[in-house]
Amino acid sequence: MSETVTKSAKYIFLDVVGFTQNRSVEAQTEIIGVLNAVVLEAVSGHKISDDDRILLPTGDGICLALLGAENPYDVHIQIALSLIAGIEQHNSTAKDEQRRFKIRVGINSNVDNLITDVNGKRNIAGAGINLAQRVMSAADGNQVLVGQPVFDTLSQREKYMYAFRPYVAVAKHGLTLQVYQLVVDGYTGLDVSTPSQFREEIPAEKTQEDKLSEIAAYYMAHAMLHRAEIAGCVKFGQASYSFVVLLWMLAKDSYEASHRTPRDPEGLKSLAKPDAGFLEQFKFYESQDFSVCADLSRLVVGNELEGAKEYFEGGGSARFGAHFVTPEGQKKLKNDWPNIWQELNLEAYSNLEPPTTSDSSHTRRAGYNKSDAKAPQQPRLKRSSRPRR
Repeated sequence: MSETVTKSAKYIFLDVVGFTQNRSVEAQTEIIGVLNAVVLEAVSGHKISDDDRILLPTGDGICLALLGAENPYDVHIQIALSLIAGIEQHNSTAKDEQRRFKIRVGINSNVDNLITDVNGKRNIAGAGINLAQRVMSAADGNQVLVGQPVFDTLSQREKYMYAFRPYVAVAKHGLTLQVYQLVVDGYTGLDVSTPSQFREEIPAEKTQEDKLSEIAAYYMAHAMLHRAEIAGCVKFGQASYSFVVLLWMLAKDSYEASHRTPRDPEGLKSLAKPDAGFLEQFKFYESQDFSVCADLSRLVVGNELEGAKEYFEGGGSARFGAHFVTPEGQKKLKNDWPNIWQELNLEAYSNLEPPTTSDSSHTRRAGYNKSDAKAPQQPRLKRSSRPRR
């Protein structure tokens, strides 16, 4: 028996959404022809040689296995975006609705086994390609989801630090797996809305959205006020947790100040420095014990921000996303708490419209530009908020 040959592979698994639904055989045949052409153009455009790829037709889709492709490190993401853009271009000129289509894309990576199939052709088998198909199955049309190995690699890169939204998917046989949706702006056709599998059912008797809690509203307000400073410093590790704790402390200070009567004492506890600025306060929390800071951050997100997590980029996780308020979150804050919006002059820090598709920067964080670093002067709060010992 010959020795098994293994190969590092990046997988792009895709299929046509609703392939046979309300489509003639002729339309299905034309769609497969278009899909093949778009795939070949994408891999050729990214200079993937025949030796470095395996293309596996699946009937209503294709799996691209990129063998040993390490340069650029995100070639699988780039190809997926090229595929969606190419299909959107086709749709703009398709002669009827039967010939317009969308694909869903699942991306994964692994070291798998090269094999020879029944036709004597090179093929690949292993856990990596199987997981790629399961990840794809959780997506809707024109959405890109990636598996844990891909996320672990890309999320360490600055350009992808806040480019994914996490979900837990349920696959065949009740298997649960962590998947991450690509949610960057400015790419033709890319759908960044929540996949249908992960949308919560709204009870029929519920007539309006729950109002943000006041403490969550103040937290979101301070996140808006200090967005530019956070964007310049946040990274993986303790910084992500430290900012959550600091924003919560600032929110508590503002909340308590707004409810204090003239007879109430100021109630300030021991302070690190009387007049510390935001980044100096951040350094204070950054210097504290990592595990304490991380645990407190998780408590804040899990309890104080429970009803507000969806209004943060990255899904409001303690580690990845409770820092930047989405345009939808800003609108929610303005509608629910107009007094806080006016008190802190948040109009000067808002970006209530989604980013335009003309901005094609892959490194751009939604709603934030480098020019934000020159933010308007912050309003004077009713009381100063300082690090606590």
